[in-house]
Amino acid sequence: MEEQPNGYVSELESELIQLLEVVVLPEESEIHEQCIYKVPQLIRQNNPQAYTPRFISIGPFHSPHGSIIDNNNLYEMEELKLKYLKGFLNRTNLSVNDLVFKVQEWENKIRNCYAGLVSFDSKDFLKIIIVDACFIIEHFLRYISYKDWMETDPILLQSWLLDEIEHDLILVENQLPFFVLEEIYKLANINLELPSFITITVNYFHGLNLQNINPERLCPKHFTDLIRIFLLPSSFDCVKEEFGNIIGHVYSVSQLSEAGLVFEVTESECLLDWKFDKGVFKIPCLEIDDSTETYMRNIMAFEECHYPYQDSAYISQYFTILDYLINTEKDVSILTDKKIIVNLMGDANEVATMVNNLCKNISMPRFNSKYVSLCHGLNGFYENPRNKYKAIFVHEYFNTPWKIASTITAVLLVLFTLIQAVCSIWSLVK
Repeated sequence: MEEQPNGYVSELESELIQLLEVVVLPEESEIHEQCIYKVPQLIRQNNPQAYTPRFISIGPFHSPHGSIIDNNNLYEMEELKLKYLKGFLNRTNLSVNDLVFKVQEWENKIRNCYAGLVSFDSKDFLKIIIVDACFIIEHFLRYISYKDWMETDPILLQSWLLDEIEHDLILVENQLPFFVLEEIYKLANINLELPSFITITVNYFHGLNLQNINPERLCPKHFTDLIRIFLLPSSFDCVKEEFGNIIGHVYSVSQLSEAGLVFEVTESECLLDWKFDKGVFKIPCLEIDDSTETYMRNIMAFEECHYPYQDSAYISQYFTILDYLINTEKDVSILTDKKIIVNLMGDANEVATMVNNLCKNISMPRFNSKYVSLCHGLNGFYENPRNKYKAIFVHEYFNTPWKIASTITAVLLVLFTLIQAVCSIWSLVK
C-alpha cells in the first residue's frame, strides 16, 4: 500500500481530534439510571408491531415532533394531549411556568433514563415530557372518576380507544420515567384530595394486577416495569448462580403426560408459582388472549436490556421453560383440558406458535435455583425406567384414536384366539 502524503495524514488527524472533542463519555451513574430502551433489532424483527404504539406516543422515541412517522393516529392524538394538558392545569391551578421551571431541573436525570439517542434539543425535549406527563396524569384522574367523565371524555366515551391507549402505555419504548409523573402529581397538590399517584396507576392497570399487590410498596421505574412487577411473587428465591446449560432440555407436556405425570392447576395467582412433587406438577392458570403476546414481549425486551446478566429475568425464565414444555398444539390442548391454560385465542396451534416465538433471539437466562430443581425433577420423572417405558408404550399404541382402535382390536383378537384355543383344548380333554 502506498503511503499517503503527509498533508492527508495531518488533515485526518485534525478531523479526528475535532470529532473527539464533542464526544462525552457517560458516567457510571448515568448508565445505572437507564431504564427505557429501544428494543434491539434482532428481537424487534420477530414482531415489530408488538413494540410500536398504534394510537399515542409517549416520550421521545416515537414522538411525531421533528420526525417522519407514517401513522396519522399519533399526529391526531397530539391535539388531544394539549386539551388534557389544559384540563390538568385548570384542575390544579398550576401555571405553565411552574411546570417548565420544575421539569427543567430534572432534565439531565430524565435524559439519563433513556438508553439510546434522544436527538431533541432542550426545548423540544421538555415540551414532549411536560405534555405527555400531564396527559397521562389527567387521563388517569378521569379514569378513577369514571362516572363523572364517562359521557364527556373523548377516550372514556369509546371503550375500544381506552383499550388502545392502555396497550400503548405498556410498550417499553413508549415510556416516561415514573418519578416524573409522581413529582408533577405531588407538585399539583392533588394528593391532598385523592390517593397517591401509584395507587391511581395501579387502579388504572387493575386488570393486570391479578395478585392484588398493595400499591403503596411499589417503586416501578415506568409502566412496563410495573406490569412485570404484577407477575412476580412477593418473595422469590433470587439465588444468583451461574447454571450454564444445565437446563438444556425439558420433556414436553405430552411426553410427561404419557409417562404418567399428573398436571394440576393451582389457585395461586402468581404465574411463577410452579410446584412439582411425587409425580404431580402444579401450575397456576395462564390466560392467553390477543394482547398477551404484546405484554409479554415488552416485559421480556425490558428484562433483556435492563438485566444484562439475566439474573433477574424471571419472566424470560418462565417462558423459556414453557417453551420447552409446549412444542405442539397437543401440549396446549392437554394444559387447556386441565384448566392450566385458558385459551381465549381459540386455536391451540396459534398458542403453541406464540409461546415458541416469544423466546426467539432472547438471551438464555440464568435460571433461578427453584426452576433448575423443577426441571431436573421433571426430567428425572420421565427418565425413570418404569415411567419411560410406560411413555414409550402409550406413545406407540395409544397416541392417536386410530392407534387406540387398532390396539384394542389387536388385544381383542388375541383374547378371542386365546379363548378359542382354551375351548378347543378343553373339548379334547373332556
